[in-house]
Amino acid sequence: HLQLQQQQSDKTALTVIRLGGIFSRRQQYQLPVNVTASTLTLLLQKPLKLHDMEVVHISFERNALEQWLSKGGEIRGKLNGIGFAQKLNLEVDSAQHLVVRDVSLQGSTLALPGSSAEGLPGEIKQQLEELESDWRKQHALFSEQQKCLFIPGDWLGRIEASLQDVGAQIRQAQQC
Repeated sequence: HLQLQQQQSDKTALTVIRLGGIFSRRQQYQLPVNVTASTLTLLLQKPLKLHDMEVVHISFERNALEQWLSKGGEIRGKLNGIGFAQKLNLEVDSAQHLVVRDVSLQGSTLALPGSSAEGLPGEIKQQLEELESDWRKQHALFSEQQKCLFIPGDWLGRIEASLQDVGAQIRQAQQC
């Protein structure tokens, strides 16, 4: 579900507010008023490899991010919300979105989690329903044919457990 949110890029990107200042050499920005948490967790709309790890979200201290938006300089954030805050290559693009870049300068726009207004698109819901229907058919076939298979009982148990895991994953995806 996070991947789906990450793909809905511009609609969900965190947009910062540009502050006036005709004569200032550096553009200044501020966070939108609806962003109030002391620690902000922002999703990368496409995962990047930062500091030798695959990163899908970054946690920032609000006051550090506000200071960076107004004064520039160095910004640090916790990669995937863990460990020490690491130095990041962050910028504001022409659409006033925060963009983080890796060492090869590949960029990824940052977004607030849960900012996509709609849930799963209808097409994906339909595919999940078809997948669940196929799963039910396969599970029924397996249940019928178990007694005819020349497979040790522990293998049958593993297959059944695997089928149950797949069913649970399908149901979990449908709840998004």
